[in-house]
Amino acid sequence: MRHQLDQQPKPTPQTVNHRLVVVHGLYRFHYGQEIPPGQSHLQRTYSTRSPLGYGRPRRALALGLRLRQPRRAIVPLSADEVAQFWGSFRTFRDLALVGLMLLDGLRSCEVLALRLEDLRLPEAHLWVLGKANKKRVMPLPQEISEVLEKYLRLERPLTNSSSLFVSLKGRRRGRAMTPAGLRSLFRHHRLRSQIPHANPHRLRHTFGTDMVRNGISLPALQHLMGHSQIRTTMLYVQLAPQDVWREYARAVAKRTRLTLPEVS
Repeated sequence: MRHQLDQQPKPTPQTVNHRLVVVHGLYRFHYGQEIPPGQSHLQRTYSTRSPLGYGRPRRALALGLRLRQPRRAIVPLSADEVAQFWGSFRTFRDLALVGLMLLDGLRSCEVLALRLEDLRLPEAHLWVLGKANKKRVMPLPQEISEVLEKYLRLERPLTNSSSLFVSLKGRRRGRAMTPAGLRSLFRHHRLRSQIPHANPHRLRHTFGTDMVRNGISLPALQHLMGHSQIRTTMLYVQLAPQDVWREYARAVAKRTRLTLPEVS
């Protein structure tokens, strides 16, 4: 950690912490145990014995060796920006791609990994392969179901590819869309719509923020977004000042009324 902080340019706290996780994992793989605690004041140790004295005491481990990371800010698109960006697309395939990110919160890699067999149009849901190969079932909003149906019926080339989203033209016509192709698509539409910060992850942030603002429970949002930890979902509970005042006005309207004394 000290070596990294002396580098120029200095890496970000997130980069340093990621590297520390890799070092811990490499040590554990090579030696079959955690890194033992040292004398450095940056390291913290802990005891495995319970506060009541139960359990067999074990050797303390070097845990908590991390830099404090600034809290990540979730910046969604505004309703006008969403409408302007959405309006720049013309094909049903592209509308379906963007719609799944905006209305289902899918990651770009999850959208590209979708297979034809994952789609259940009659039941209005689809299966999504998330991180760590965990699958989750997602509802399909009616407008996205209609767009997907038109894409499959009118635009998708005849191909042996099992991927849901394939290239519509060029040398890769009929072959699965690639991350580079998706980046190129978004780059083109950022210029066309004049929304420079529209990207797949920003659309996902917009979905999460909209869900929180409209009252969804955090466990439900955690499932929809495929988060393994609830604290990741908690990042979306960052209300703008106007949201705070709106919630305050709603709460004040329901509170116990105070009677004012009459002025004599």
